[in-house]
Amino acid sequence: MQSNTNDETVGPPLFTELGIDEEIEDGRDILSAVDYDTNLGISMGQDARKVSEGELSSERFWEKYDEKAREEFGVDYENTPNPAVDHTQDQTIDEEVAENLNCDSCSLDSVAGHENLTTNQAETSENNTQEDSENTDEEGTPRWGMVIDLQKCVGCESCTTACKAENRTPPGVSYNVVMEREHGDFPNVTRTHVPRPCLQCENPPCVQVCPVTATYKLDNGIVTIDYDRCIGCRYCLIACPYGARYFDFGEDYEDEFTIDGETKVAEYGKERTREDTSGHAMKCNYCYHRLERGEEPACVETCIGDARYIGDLDDPDSDVAEMANEQRAFQLREDQGTNPNMYYLQ
Repeated sequence: MQSNTNDETVGPPLFTELGIDEEIEDGRDILSAVDYDTNLGISMGQDARKVSEGELSSERFWEKYDEKAREEFGVDYENTPNPAVDHTQDQTIDEEVAENLNCDSCSLDSVAGHENLTTNQAETSENNTQEDSENTDEEGTPRWGMVIDLQKCVGCESCTTACKAENRTPPGVSYNVVMEREHGDFPNVTRTHVPRPCLQCENPPCVQVCPVTATYKLDNGIVTIDYDRCIGCRYCLIACPYGARYFDFGEDYEDEFTIDGETKVAEYGKERTREDTSGHAMKCNYCYHRLERGEEPACVETCIGDARYIGDLDDPDSDVAEMANEQRAFQLREDQGTNPNMYYLQ
């Protein structure tokens, strides 16, 4: 395995359509300390975005990278199916293509425990106290979506603080980042605050790029990470066009968030220690563990401007579905083809 470097600038692009000149961390910086091949990660990340954009099929993607992935990741790659974000059903490449590759030809659902997780979500969502999330489809499984009204967001960053406290993320990891854009010239200046959690994409390039199927999309729309499968290659950080993924380097806040001598993390409804999450990719999951308890995500619950809404996008009568169809609604970086379950109101 090797980590290659050169002077080429790569990585997630700027948030150009919002006029925000804050560049996300360079891709080669992200991969510089990883034992896996940097050039392979950059190339796979870029092509994973092309799959989301519809410029490249998942089958062609894995035919291109199958042998390289086998050489780089060995049995970790061979024992898992190859994901396909351009497939709306099982998120797995066609079986006849898989049989000619080094990957496992089984369904992604069977490996990821996908069906069991979404069944639990469906059962508990019936008890959700929020009116919008009670309106689920006939199977009882909502498609969770979030709407953020930029006219109401005051930039207080209570969402950032609440998320940090709820998920006990390590130093340098903040699932809810609030970006800023200034308009006009002094003294006639206004400012727009743009919160950016994970956007829970329908066609997530982070899922497409993962060589060990450690990240996948639930039926309820949430993109999740299996910490037990993640090998820490960080290729998903490169593939995400929003800079919404992070890496846990094992750092911690001394004497903070500690219970019985260990820092507890409740993500994905399973209590874990910081030792369990270190060395893996991390991201926002709409506080999945809170949704299972019938509660709103911490960022929604604590928003003092009432700028955040959570609910079922598949229910046309829900508040989030109605707001997502408003004229001033938009998705971040719509040109990427990711189709996020996150909408902003201008």
